[in-house]
Amino acid sequence: MVIKVAKVKMDSKSTCYCHLVQLLRDTSYLLNQTYIVHWNLMGGKFYSIHKLTQEIYEEMQDGLDVIAEHLRSLDISTPMTVEDLNNAVMQPIPESCFDQDGMIRALAVNNNSLAESFNLLAEEAEAMQDQLTLDLAIERGRAHKKFQWLLKSNLG
Repeated sequence: MVIKVAKVKMDSKSTCYCHLVQLLRDTSYLLNQTYIVHWNLMGGKFYSIHKLTQEIYEEMQDGLDVIAEHLRSLDISTPMTVEDLNNAVMQPIPESCFDQDGMIRALAVNNNSLAESFNLLAEEAEAMQDQLTLDLAIERGRAHKKFQWLLKSNLG
């Protein structure tokens, strides 16, 4: 029996791992946005969102560390400056602490965007037959999809 192994171009591998580094950046940025909402949201939803965002940022801290450790296990450097680490493109959080729904919606949208990016990473990792990166991508994508759902359930 002959087993065929798909050959992966080096550029596919580089693309996948560059994507993983960007997801570390995006996760770090979203973690900071979650802190901002946790600290600043005011109004009738304060208590429930304060508790929810604490649960989210505590889980995200652990997830961020898992991503960084996985990168280092692949001999890939993580960002070395705060500026590089925060190089993400995401919807901004409204600056009014009284815009409860706007703040919650922005976090929900950004969690959904991150879930979609992890899904894309999963596809890239699967094509390369990198099971460990695939597992990480699925786990993190699932977490962010859950956060998006929990946040959206507090809207309107």
